[in-house]
Amino acid sequence: MKRAATIVAMLFVVGCATHGGLGAGDALRTAALRQIGSEQVAWLSHDTSALPVGMDSVVTLKSMRAYIDDVNAANGTVTTTYWYTGTFSTPEGQRDGTLTVQRRLHFQRGDAGTWKQSAPSEEIARNAQWISSSS
Repeated sequence: MKRAATIVAMLFVVGCATHGGLGAGDALRTAALRQIGSEQVAWLSHDTSALPVGMDSVVTLKSMRAYIDDVNAANGTVTTTYWYTGTFSTPEGQRDGTLTVQRRLHFQRGDAGTWKQSAPSEEIARNAQWISSSS
């Protein structure tokens, strides 16, 4: 329930921000935040079809957070870093820890000036820190 309230609050803030008429960079950042929120909803609802490619190693997700590293309105890209904490399937068996993934999101600006994701996210880097083996 706490996660659902957080997501609803985040979507409300994003919706209010877009209503105020922001610049291209801010509007693109808002579109990226919506995409991040959509992924969080997909994790909470166990909608594997809405998850990014390459996340099939996640067995149990305890938390997810994301940070926007760079917004480039000239070419419609946003670079983001995601931290996934939970249990993961590895060649050594199931392990607890944090998976860090950096992605580039591609957007296209529509006639109304709104940004929509135009291509699947592109994974730039991936790193994992394991705490322990999960039994």
